[in-house]
Order: sequence, then structure tokens, then C-alpha cells
Amino acid sequence: MKMKLCVFPNDPLSSYYKKGEIKERYFNPKNIFDEIHVISLFDSDINEEKVKKVAGNANFKIHAVGKVNLLNKNKMKKKIVRLISEIKPDVIRSYNPLLQGWIAAHVKKELGIPLVISLHGNYDLDLRHQARIKKDYKSFLRLQITRQILEKFALRNADEIIIVYEFVRNYAEKLGGKNINLIYNKIDLSKFSPDVIPKIVEKKPIIICVGRLMKEKNQECLIHAIKDLDVILVLIGDGPQYSDLNKLVEKLNIKHKVRFERSVSNDEINSYYTSADIFALPIKYGGFAIPVLEAAASGIPVILPKPEFDSDSEIIEKFAMLVDNSINSFQLAIKKILSNKLLKNKMQKNGIDTIKKISGDIMEEKEKELYLKVISKD
Repeated sequence: MKMKLCVFPNDPLSSYYKKGEIKERYFNPKNIFDEIHVISLFDSDINEEKVKKVAGNANFKIHAVGKVNLLNKNKMKKKIVRLISEIKPDVIRSYNPLLQGWIAAHVKKELGIPLVISLHGNYDLDLRHQARIKKDYKSFLRLQITRQILEKFALRNADEIIIVYEFVRNYAEKLGGKNINLIYNKIDLSKFSPDVIPKIVEKKPIIICVGRLMKEKNQECLIHAIKDLDVILVLIGDGPQYSDLNKLVEKLNIKHKVRFERSVSNDEINSYYTSADIFALPIKYGGFAIPVLEAAASGIPVILPKPEFDSDSEIIEKFAMLVDNSINSFQLAIKKILSNKLLKNKMQKNGIDTIKKISGDIMEEKEKELYLKVISKD
């Protein structure tokens, strides 16, 4: 019997393709599904052929159903229920508890199809807490409404919930989520290792930062931190801060020290990591990103800010140097690692050993078993 999965991703797959984040079997762990149907809540999306590897060996179809918002969600919900009733999937997966999760939960209730929701952050901390800090009361009010109308309904109706970090568990439980499973983001150790030939060869040490160029990622801190250091800073990513960061580099007169790579595919990124001596990301608002794990798997020391909340540090404290989120602290940390070979080697080993324990193969197997558990209950 053919097994089918319907997926509600966070963003159109065209966005992931543009950022170079299309990963093998991302929607089809261990190739357990024969068909993958993506329900894209946007007016258009990318051609399936360009991103089909996310479905592994499965037949793959993207259904761009149209833009969904808080005003038209009920009308669009009916349209999507009809579509999924024709597809007849064995299970539904939503990658957030927002509009995607809310619609997926309604589909589950109306059609009796089991639902898995994954959480890639703590929305109370990542969104609402930050809106309060910024005194963005309009956004905070909107997020509070979203919490009550969308998130609670989605999480309370999910058959299983996947959290990619332990610190997300409290948020899921507060909103009534049950059957919460910790499955870390998948890092493919066949693609991330210290043995890959470096893409960049320089006489000077290379500091690398991978992430969207935005205020929250705080790349300007690194630019200031390396100003008086004899190093090369490579910033990989694109985003709204690209122009401002370029202007800052020019203002500080360090264009010879800073390189921008606006788009690097996931297939190539390992060769950039292995080019570097240090990975640093002065992210402002807690948590940690997939590139942190990729960098550790690639065998380079990692510098990160001390987490805002103790529970955020769960994995990273095992291998990363955690410092105050300031220009001076990042500068001192870079100097400390570059001047101490024993420390650098220890951080490299700790990173590789930690990632091996949560390798993509292990996490993929856990995800596969969870799907089979949900389907067998139905």
C-alpha cells in the first residue's frame, strides 16, 4: 500500500531554494513515503524538479493554494480541506503552529487524518518576549491574538509534537500540547565533516558567520570585533541588512577584511566551514541556528553569546565558547582561540563528538519511527 504525506512548510519552497537550504529527504525520512504533497499557503511556488530531493524517492507535488491570512483563513481552510480529501494522505505534517498548523489541525478534525506539528522555536520567547523588549506593542498584541486563536488550537489537536530543542518543551506544554518528542535538526554527517577540501585559502585566519543578514543575527558586532584583528571575516547569507553592513565595512575602512557571500547552497557550505578557523554568530535573542551545528560537525570552534535563558544552552554548552554579547567579548574570544592551539583542538573535538550523538541518521530514524507510530494508531 502506498504511503502519502501532506506537508505544510513555514515558507514557500522557493525561499528555501534561494537560500540554498534544500536538503535530501527533508520531508521523507528514510524514504518511508511514496508520495509527498506540499500545501504551500502562497500564491505561487517553485517548480518541483528544482527541489524534489526534499521528497527523496517519493513522487512529489507542490500545491500553491493561494495566500492565507487571518482574514481569509476560514475560506481558505475549506478549499484546503477539499484538496486534502482528494489526496487522501496517511498523515499531515505542519512545520509551525501558526496559520499552517491551525489549518492542518482543522483538516485533522474534519477528515480524521493524524497530525504531526514540529516546533523550531519557542514563540513566547522568540516572538512575544522580543516584541515586549522592543516595545513593539502593536506586534505584541497581534502575537497574543495569534497565540489564543491559532497556536493553542493547533497544538491541542496535534497527535504528536516534535521539538527541535529541549527549551521549546515548556512552550508546547503551556499551550496544551501532548506527546512531545525531542528530535534535533538533522545534520548529515556525510556532508559535514572536517575532511572536505576548503573553498577559500588565505594566509590569515578566517572567521565565518552563516545566517540571514538581519538585525537579530547582529553581524555588525562581528564586523566591529574584527576591525583591529589580522583576520578575514566571511559573512554568508543575504537579507535586509546587506546594504547597511556594506556601508559599515566601508565606514570602518576594512573592505579588505570582510567578504560577503550572499548565497551558498547546502551542498557547498561544508567547504566554506572547513576554510575557516572559527565560526561566530552574535545572535541577539536566544536559541541557536542550524549553521551552529553544521560548523561544529565540520570541525571548527564555535563562539556564541551566553543564552538569555539557561535552558537555551542545552547542546551548545558542550562545545561552544559562550561569551557576553558584546564587541569586546567576541574580539577577546577570537584572539583567545587563535592564540591557543590546545584550546582550539579541544573545541573542535568536542564539537564533532557532540554532533555525532545527534547525527542526521539517528534523528531521521527517530522521525521515521514517529510517523509509523502515528499512522499505526489511526
